Amino acid sequence: MSVSMLVVGTVIGAGFASGREVVAFFGAEPNIFAAVIAGVLVFGCSVLFLFVGRRVNKDDIGEVNGAVFGKIRPIADIFVLFNSITVLGAMLAGTDSLAAEFLDVRPLASIVLGVICAVVAVTGLKGVIKANAVLVPVMIVFIAVNCFLAIDYPFSPSSSPIKPYSIILYVSMNMILGGGVLTTVHHLSPREIILSSAVAAVIIAGLLTVIMGALRSSSAALADMPMLVIALKTGKPMYFIALPVIALSIFTTMLSAFKALYDYIIGFIKYKWIAAGLVLIAGMAVGLFGFSTVVGKIYPITGAIGLVYLAFNLAYLIKTRVKRKVRRGVKKVKRKLRFRRERRTV
Repeated sequence: MSVSMLVVGTVIGAGFASGREVVAFFGAEPNIFAAVIAGVLVFGCSVLFLFVGRRVNKDDIGEVNGAVFGKIRPIADIFVLFNSITVLGAMLAGTDSLAAEFLDVRPLASIVLGVICAVVAVTGLKGVIKANAVLVPVMIVFIAVNCFLAIDYPFSPSSSPIKPYSIILYVSMNMILGGGVLTTVHHLSPREIILSSAVAAVIIAGLLTVIMGALRSSSAALADMPMLVIALKTGKPMYFIALPVIALSIFTTMLSAFKALYDYIIGFIKYKWIAAGLVLIAGMAVGLFGFSTVVGKIYPITGAIGLVYLAFNLAYLIKTRVKRKVRRGVKKVKRKLRFRRERRTV
């Protein structure tokens, strides 16, 4: 369950919980059947990354990339860094946008949350998993209740066409960030991998469905953070609950992005707090472009490049599985030959 919450917490960032990401990829009046397809793809990607992590058995994303990509590892590292910096920048920008609902003190709000994130990330993967296990259930319940109450009934799933490429890019963009953390999780059994991935996929598909329904029942799509408009439709109490919940969602995704960057930089800079400071500065630089710009313009680019990253991980898993079967076959043949020689000797 903790790994399931890690997957969900990675996906439910500022873009997801604010509704901005859903609008950017699925439109102002999305077809909710796209949520089901997205859930299936999330399941497949989670299974892929967790099995790669189990096979590689390394704690560092750089070492995982070395095993998967071989000689072209530097290219993979650059992409992972680019994606993580992009997401981290979006989360920091989202923090300032959220704080501006009350008081525009940017970039103070993002600096404070970034420092807290650094402290948790430096403690290691266990700290990230524990933070997600505690915070993610709260976010799930709020998003579900808030959107469900805002949906107008009778509810129509939508007659708008489903755009497969948008769904693929959306899942790719989200799961590449998750892959940077999931491929360093190597203690799960195959059964646990399937179960944790299935739980995460069902939760994400369900949340996407109610968010899409709430967007179709309101005029929130044009807002910088549509979820706040949806919360206002439900009532002011829900609006004031929405603010800290979106902040939590920002924090959980920021953790995954920060951890992926920190793990890479710590391999070159052994002073952990200097490494954490450099990660925070890089994220702040990207965040200067603004929340809507990063989510709407740069996220789709990372999703497109991420398809190649996914393909390499899948190829690695297939290749290593074939090699293992060949080795087992060779050992089996050797055992048979040895047994025959021993019988002849007798």
